Amino acid sequence: MHKITQILLFALVAMFSVPASAVLITSSGDAALAGSGLIDFTGTPTQNASSFSFGDITFSTTGGTLRIAPFGEGGSGWMGSGQTLTTRDTTAPSSLTIDFGTSVSAFGMNWGAANPSWSVDLYDTSNSLLESLVFLGGSTGASFSEFYGASNLDIARVELTTIGGGFDWVIVDDFQYVTSGVSPVPEPSPLALLGLGLLVLGFVHKKKLS
Repeated sequence: MHKITQILLFALVAMFSVPASAVLITSSGDAALAGSGLIDFTGTPTQNASSFSFGDITFSTTGGTLRIAPFGEGGSGWMGSGQTLTTRDTTAPSSLTIDFGTSVSAFGMNWGAANPSWSVDLYDTSNSLLESLVFLGGSTGASFSEFYGASNLDIARVELTTIGGGFDWVIVDDFQYVTSGVSPVPEPSPLALLGLGLLVLGFVHKKKLS
């Protein structure tokens, strides 16, 4: 009984100590995007602004402005139609931040015309970094027309920045997102886990003495 309890305790500690990893999404048909909402930017007038909001989702940049413009303004050869969101008028390093008013479990978008790769930092509702991913650009051998996104339990903000700190004109369209239906479970602290272990071991010791 003592060994079984220890095994169960170690399994419990391992389960709570290993955070869920983000998964890179490379297809609009990914199962994680099932039932997703869609922002296609169509219907939004051509304009520049430091941020654009659609419902409770906000797209912004830290330097220069983002631009809503007709598909094809930045060239052709990638996925998209109607109006698109671009980083044409950002300043180096080009950046794109996506804030979700309600956390999501997955998101994805048509990602066109990227030259360098972009770093992608995912944050949860506590502003803790979940994971960092990379969206590959054409200069690293990727296609200039990709679908990129990520899935995780509790994504509240995404920060994208050009790797290398340069300027890049990226075209974003057909942004998909899945609102998270699961409340995030806080990771137990080491002291809390230690306390739980001591309680279980104390209980086992008491049972052996009785």
